[in-house]
Amino acid sequence: MFINKSAKSKKLKNNILALSSVAVKAKKADSSVINATTGMLKSEDGTLYEFNSVAEVIKTLSIAKKFAYSNSIGSPNYTKAILYAVFGKYLEEIQKTCFLSAIATPGGSGGLNLAFTNYVSPNETVLLPNHMWENYLNYGVEMGFNTDTYQLFDDNDRFDIKDLNDKVNRVKETQKRVLILINDPCQNPTGFCMQDEDYDKLIDIARNNPDTNFIYLMDVAYFDFYNANPDIIRSRYAKFKDMPSNALALFVFSGSKSFGLYGLRIGGLIAFSKDKDEITYFEDASSFSCRAKWSCSSTLGMSIIEKLVLNDEYRISYEEEVKYVYDMLEKRSIAFLESAKEVGLKTLPYERGFFICVPVDNPEEVMNALHEDKAYVICTKSALRIALCGINKEEAARLPKLIKNRLDLLNK
Repeated sequence: MFINKSAKSKKLKNNILALSSVAVKAKKADSSVINATTGMLKSEDGTLYEFNSVAEVIKTLSIAKKFAYSNSIGSPNYTKAILYAVFGKYLEEIQKTCFLSAIATPGGSGGLNLAFTNYVSPNETVLLPNHMWENYLNYGVEMGFNTDTYQLFDDNDRFDIKDLNDKVNRVKETQKRVLILINDPCQNPTGFCMQDEDYDKLIDIARNNPDTNFIYLMDVAYFDFYNANPDIIRSRYAKFKDMPSNALALFVFSGSKSFGLYGLRIGGLIAFSKDKDEITYFEDASSFSCRAKWSCSSTLGMSIIEKLVLNDEYRISYEEEVKYVYDMLEKRSIAFLESAKEVGLKTLPYERGFFICVPVDNPEEVMNALHEDKAYVICTKSALRIALCGINKEEAARLPKLIKNRLDLLNK
C-alpha cells in the first residue's frame, strides 16, 4: 500500500458535484426532470444565469488582466474591491477603529481552507451549526481538528444563542481559543437568517468571556441576496467594529455566488481586528499558505471583480441586477412554500437565499427514491436540500407534492 494511513480512509460521501452531474444528464434526456442539486443560479429558462455587467467587464480586459499570473495574495485593487463589496458604505467607519486586510483565494472554499489552516490547531474543536454545508466536516478530517455543533435555531425558529453559549462553555474548558463558524445570511442549506440583535448577542459571547480568545469565522457567501436593500446586512457586519480585544473576525467572501463566477474559483478571506499585529500575522501566514497551497488565485476572476466593484458605472448596473435576482429567488421560494403548505410538507425555517430544507427521518433513502419521480435533490444528515437557485418557479411549485407523495409511500 503506497497511500498514507490517513489518506486511505478518505472517501467523499454525498458528493454534491457528482450527484449534480447525474441530474444534469437526466435533465438533458427529459426536460420534465427537476434538478435542484447544486448552488448555481439558473434563469427561469434553465440556463446558467450570467450577470450582464460581468459580461461587459470581461470585454474590456486585456490579455494580461485575464491570463497572467497574479501574486499569491492578490492585487491591492482586488483587496480594496472585496472590502468594499462586503462592507459597503460602512467600510470607512470600520477602518476608523479597526484594522482590516484581505487575501485572494480560489473561491470561498479557499478562504475557508486558509482560515482553518492558520487559526485552528490539530485536535482543537471548532463549533459548527447543526444544519450546515457538510463540506465543513471534510476540512476537519483533512486538517485534523475536531468539530462540535450548536443548534442553529430554537423552538421559536430564532437563532439559538443559548445553545451556542452552552457549547462555548463546554469547549473553553479544554482550550483557550474557540472558533465559531457562522454562515449568514441565507444559510446553506436552510435559508435561515439571523436578526440584528443576534449579532449583538454573538459578539457578547467574547465580551462575556474575556479569558478566552474567540474567532468568528463568517461565511458570507450568499449575503448579496439577503435583501433588496444592500445596507441591512452590511450594517450587521459593521457591528464587529465594537468587538472586544479578545475577538478576531474572519469573513469568507465568494465571487462564485456574488458574481456567478463559479468555475473561475475566486473568493477571499478578510481579517478584521482591533490589534494591528494580528493583521500582520494574518497577512504573513496567509501569504505563506497561499503560495504553498495553490500559488495564486484566478487573475481573470480578480480583474472582473476589481473593475466591476471599483467602477461606478459597472457597479450600479450590477447592483440593479442583484435586485432582479433577489426578486426571482423570492418568487421561487414563495411558490415552493405555498405549495408545501397546501400538501402539508414541513420545511425548516427559511427566510431568503439559494436553498430550502425539508426535514425527513431517512434523507438518503428519500433522495434516491425521488429519482423515480424525476426529481433530484441533495440530502444532509437530517433533511433534503432543495436548490431554489437552480429551478424555475413552475418547478418550485411542483416539487413539494412530489416529495410529499414519495414520503407517504415510504412511510406506509
